[in-house]
Amino acid sequence: MKMIGCLIALAQTSAMAAGPPTPTFTDVTSKAGVTFEHSIGDDKLSNIVEATGAGCAFFDFDNDGDLDIYLVNGRYLKQISHVRGRHLAGTLSNALYRNNGDGTFSNISKEAGVADQGYGMGVSAADYDNDGDTDLYVTNYGPNVLYRNDGDGTFTDVSTNARVAGSLFSAGSAFFDYDRDGDLDLYVGNYLKYDPEYRYFYAADAFPGPLSYRGEPDVLYRNNGDGTFTEIGKKAGIAKPDGRAMGVAIGDLDDDGWIDVFVANDGMENYAWRNRGDGTFENVALETGTAFGQNGEATSAMSPEFGDFDRDGLIDIVVPDMNYSCLYFNTGKGYYEDRSAQAGLARACGQYTSWSANIFDFDHDGLLDIFISNGDAHHLEPEEDLLLHNTGNRQFNDDSRKAGAAFNTKLVSRGSAAGDFDNDGDIDLLVVNLNARARLLRNDGGNTSNWLMVQPRGKRSNRDGIGARIEVHTNKTVQTRIAGSASGYLSHSDSRVHFGMGESEKADRIVIRWPSGTVQQLKSVPLNQVFVITEPEE
Repeated sequence: MKMIGCLIALAQTSAMAAGPPTPTFTDVTSKAGVTFEHSIGDDKLSNIVEATGAGCAFFDFDNDGDLDIYLVNGRYLKQISHVRGRHLAGTLSNALYRNNGDGTFSNISKEAGVADQGYGMGVSAADYDNDGDTDLYVTNYGPNVLYRNDGDGTFTDVSTNARVAGSLFSAGSAFFDYDRDGDLDLYVGNYLKYDPEYRYFYAADAFPGPLSYRGEPDVLYRNNGDGTFTEIGKKAGIAKPDGRAMGVAIGDLDDDGWIDVFVANDGMENYAWRNRGDGTFENVALETGTAFGQNGEATSAMSPEFGDFDRDGLIDIVVPDMNYSCLYFNTGKGYYEDRSAQAGLARACGQYTSWSANIFDFDHDGLLDIFISNGDAHHLEPEEDLLLHNTGNRQFNDDSRKAGAAFNTKLVSRGSAAGDFDNDGDIDLLVVNLNARARLLRNDGGNTSNWLMVQPRGKRSNRDGIGARIEVHTNKTVQTRIAGSASGYLSHSDSRVHFGMGESEKADRIVIRWPSGTVQQLKSVPLNQVFVITEPEE
């Protein structure tokens, strides 16, 4: 009996030392009523257009406090799919699901007016007209679509009048206020000039890759404040004709208060556009060490994400790709170091083809973790997704197998979004899979520790507070986030800025630097709430 008692005590001590169990993610897609199934518009993956998309969004379109879902679909195009997908003609469209507030969703795509039937790639969501509700921008292979939220449950296609439709093969996009005038501008990353007649390729690849085609210049739309935009890409210096943009992210590379743009390019160097503050941008990717991978290689980069992984107050960057992925740590000296191998990211990603990264604290220990979606680039060959747990000291463990059966399922994943759809305080996931059902993965157990969500509301700045730098201080740590726009490959995540707070009893201090330059401080903020911070008028 004495030996048994010792064994029980040892087991209890080991459990305590190990801390709380790893939260798991439960596939609740069917239970939630989300029936959306993505299609490439073809019976066989046969070209780079079909292989590229698609994305998704978590956003609150009706201002009821619950995150709704938008999912981007492909379509049948004769010049792409020839005759194989003809039976799909006219049947495919994007989908909007309204959150019913009880764990279920309702498909209201048609009545809301957002069932776009273009060949969809990505989606961004933001209040571009500062009228109090969230609008949608959908990128396509072909003309893009700007849906203005009319505030009554419906949207209006204003693409032509707003002058943001374009006509190129667009991929990632992001809203941000590049000139700090209080309204949101729009960066659109364009991919390549697809030629359906070009047929030269390696047999194993099944179809030509990105370097077989000419690149396309990105565009920057300046918001005129009257519902229209002006394209100023050349004037701003970002219209490089050879770019092959996949993902776009906004952040502050040099912490000067002017929001910069990072573009993940496919099969070539990335672009890091530093905002000079005078209406122009300078590509500093080479000098900052973010143009190439750890060994100087041009990667097939997919989707950049900004986040402070080591809580040093400096914003780092993760970029998934088709090999080992890149994890650029900010040195604070004007350049970054790719430490993917040292951090454990390369080991985890090396066996997969990685597309989308979402940065969030899934277990509320105060450290940012990484979700990565995976799927073959040239075949409908499925792969598992990854959940990488930040253990501190710039190290990540692959906790995918601990995080539930959802991470044992193989799919051809592309875009993903992170957000708290059930408002229980922890972050859930939404993933789009090529030619398969989307997946809604509920975080179960992440909220056993404390949390805080900050919802910025701009006055002098843009209403969404996109670009605001937010610091949450406790007596032990400082966590830093940038309120973003695009998040995940071709996707948009919860605009509420989430902080895992562990065993802290309160936020001692919150410091927010608004895009306008105003610095605001709040003290002794209670936890386990969505905390709305309104920018001072003066």
